[in-house]
Amino acid sequence: MTPIDDRIGISTHFMPSTHGEDLPDAIRMVHEAGFAGFELVPTLDQAQLGYPQNYPNVGMDLFEATDADVDRLADALRVFKWVTVHSPHLDWNLASANRHLRRLTWDYYDKCIEIAVRLNAAAMTFHMGGTTWGYQRSHQTMWDHNLEYAHHAVELARPHNLPIGYEVGGFDLLKFICDHVEGWGINLDIGHAYMGVFSDDAYFRFFDEFEGRIAEVHHNGVNHYWGKYMEHQPPHLNNMIDFQGTYARLRDDGYAGPIVCEIQGQDIAQVIRHCRESKEMISGIWNGTLKMENRWYEAE
Repeated sequence: MTPIDDRIGISTHFMPSTHGEDLPDAIRMVHEAGFAGFELVPTLDQAQLGYPQNYPNVGMDLFEATDADVDRLADALRVFKWVTVHSPHLDWNLASANRHLRRLTWDYYDKCIEIAVRLNAAAMTFHMGGTTWGYQRSHQTMWDHNLEYAHHAVELARPHNLPIGYEVGGFDLLKFICDHVEGWGINLDIGHAYMGVFSDDAYFRFFDEFEGRIAEVHHNGVNHYWGKYMEHQPPHLNNMIDFQGTYARLRDDGYAGPIVCEIQGQDIAQVIRHCRESKEMISGIWNGTLKMENRWYEAE
């Protein structure tokens, strides 16, 4: 099995262009920081941080990118041992009540699969679609829209042996999709999983149910304070997720896929510092050299 240090990477999903950085800058910075993997979220239209306006995350637009653009990206990404692709989700919706937006989302997500194949990606994952504000529908209607795309996408991925699935949302919906689509997996975002259930027993049901179907893991911490929650936090700020139990369980279950850090920072340099902290923690737990007394990580 590949050493754990070589299976930890960083996503562009929380890489703000605070100082005018672009995707090539992010690739260079992550590589120089010693990470073996890189996750591309192919969009220019997502952001989390910045005041009074957000700084867009680095990325690329697949409707606008040329073949030459993708070739240059593939060349740049060869510095990594592996790459994953994750669909954008802001204002995209596979289960929208608007049939035209559903079609547009299908088309863009298909392009995500195309670039994942061109990059020989280690995994391709998507966010599931959900509600449309102001339009009331049954849950089953939305579930069926997600199921329809999964049936379609898995057929595109299968000839290329591309692990594919939806990122963790509701447990029952994930199980519904996996039960009905052969070869469909999940992205086990540990923050999403814990925030959806709020107990260790319910959290570890994801490991029980989806063992062998985890296409990739998203790593982040979650704060619980004043009755609210903040995810995508560095491990020293986590107070909810049982990191020790999580990575010992994945190790003992034989999970061999990528672990992608999705951690916020005010700029890319801070994101990388937080991700290096997580890499140190994950490696220590995995290799049996770290036994955490608390749910937050205290670097030596």
